[in-house]
Amino acid sequence: MSPPTGITKLVTIILMFSCATALIIWDVIANANNVVGDTISEITFKFVHDHAVAGMGLALALGIILGHLVWGQAPQDKEK
Repeated sequence: MSPPTGITKLVTIILMFSCATALIIWDVIANANNVVGDTISEITFKFVHDHAVAGMGLALALGIILGHLVWGQAPQDKEK
């Protein structure tokens, strides 16, 4: 049984914006306090610095994911 037409697209868009907004708000809150090393960028930098091979794997995975999202996509003129 599949969901009504178009609802999955709407839910996907809402989830994407909700997650991005939540991460931005959390990073601003973490940056506003006096604790060093608790922002997303500081944690990511420390992880990559401490685990170089895993850090390169993380960079590769993010590159593949982001590349998949924007590269080689044909314009979609109509709904499926």
